[in-house]
Amino acid sequence: MSRIDVNTWQRLAPMALLFLVINGGAKFVRDNLYAFAGAGAGFAFLDRLGLREFVLGGLVLLLGGVLFAIIYHRRFRFRIEGDAIRVRRGLIENKDLRIRFARVQNVGLSQPIYFRPFGLVRFTLETPGAESTEVSLPGVSRELALALRDHIARHGGADVDPADSGEPTADSHEAAEPRADPALMHRPGSLRLFAHGLVSNQVWLIAGIAAWAAGTLWERIERWIESIGVSALFQRVLEAGWIGAASLVLGLVMLLFGLSGVLALIRFHGFVLRDLGDRVLAVGGLLDKREQNIRRQKLTGLTLYQTALGRLIGQWYLVGKQASSKEFEVDPTARHFLVPGLRRDDLDIVDRLMPGFSIPGTFRPISPRFRSLFWARISAAVVAPVVVLWWFAPQASPFLLIPPAILLAVLYLVHRSWRCWGWQVVDGVCWIQQGVFGLRRDAFELSMVQQAVVVRTPFFRRHGLATLRLVLPQGQVSIPFLPLEDANALANRAIYAAETSLGHRV
Repeated sequence: MSRIDVNTWQRLAPMALLFLVINGGAKFVRDNLYAFAGAGAGFAFLDRLGLREFVLGGLVLLLGGVLFAIIYHRRFRFRIEGDAIRVRRGLIENKDLRIRFARVQNVGLSQPIYFRPFGLVRFTLETPGAESTEVSLPGVSRELALALRDHIARHGGADVDPADSGEPTADSHEAAEPRADPALMHRPGSLRLFAHGLVSNQVWLIAGIAAWAAGTLWERIERWIESIGVSALFQRVLEAGWIGAASLVLGLVMLLFGLSGVLALIRFHGFVLRDLGDRVLAVGGLLDKREQNIRRQKLTGLTLYQTALGRLIGQWYLVGKQASSKEFEVDPTARHFLVPGLRRDDLDIVDRLMPGFSIPGTFRPISPRFRSLFWARISAAVVAPVVVLWWFAPQASPFLLIPPAILLAVLYLVHRSWRCWGWQVVDGVCWIQQGVFGLRRDAFELSMVQQAVVVRTPFFRRHGLATLRLVLPQGQVSIPFLPLEDANALANRAIYAAETSLGHRV
């Protein structure tokens, strides 16, 4: 590969213009989908348009998108300036962005399937506190992207392995045997990746989208079902009574979970996690081959997830946390470093990923008053109305058995939540566990705590309890119903660790 001078002004590849048009159109549809298709109004409007109006409107939008993409493409340029990368871009307003390499916490390369014939990739840089990708080069040559990546890695003190090409399309990651590669940290097989889709919560997202689409397009779906002759089959299934209805529901559930597993297999196909010294490299993906190059110094914590179904089959997944501009975490997996397909025997990856992080054998529980308080409040909110209704309407007594049954189920969930809550500090690393049927374990160094707040309500003051809230670079975590002595001790220990730390990751 010929040496590329990254210090001179570089432009996007000519073929990137086509991709800018396609991605811009997809983004426009995605951002306006709900406003356009809400309650089916947009589709009803399209039904009233003639073919000529529809074609003319589409041509106007297409020409406008092409014009904007041409202007954006011509104004987009970037280069390396000493210890920073400088990017100039803009459509109506020109923007000049300069980011020092020392602030970069994540270097990403992705190669969608439509990039591969042209040898192009998408190069991204993320910095602490940014709500979105700060630098995105949507369509540069693979050689230029690798030159930029290696230049940034060298500046950050990372040793670039000559054997590590970092190419999203390279097959060398699958060629070596796990035991023959000391840098290999994790390589789940296809079965584990499929299982990750089954146990991850994305199945509920798929179910929500399917329910929204079915509700919005129900009339069209009914006509389509009748046209292909499936309605008669559904009628026969429903005629079988509750067995047929249960079979139909079970089939739909299996279809949703199967679709979730296939999507996970496509997203993480060939996933490989490698240890490259002071940085970690993750490569995977079928339709969109992605590479994440993360400096260990920029990891501020991690979270182990095990959903309810994951507990049944012993499946975990790990999310590496980095600094965020949001005080509260919204999406636990969005824009984070995710490692799928972990089994119990693979959890030693925690210590390899972040040395010094060892999963505690036991967790210290929170006060049982958590359970008694919520039991009392929920029971009072349900029992009192039931008693009043029974007193004034005794004829409705058979129906009044339903709320107590639901109450027992809710009280059991509260008990499960109390049992799952726990915390522990091991070698300066704090672990917080929570959940109901699944588990979530957050881990972070006490030196990363930016703010510690001890909250005491009147109930807490009467019983010597407190809730400890810790503000971290990646968001906020809380431990409720702690004995006051433990809350104060942990808060003081976190503040002392932060004030005496020789260096911070952010």
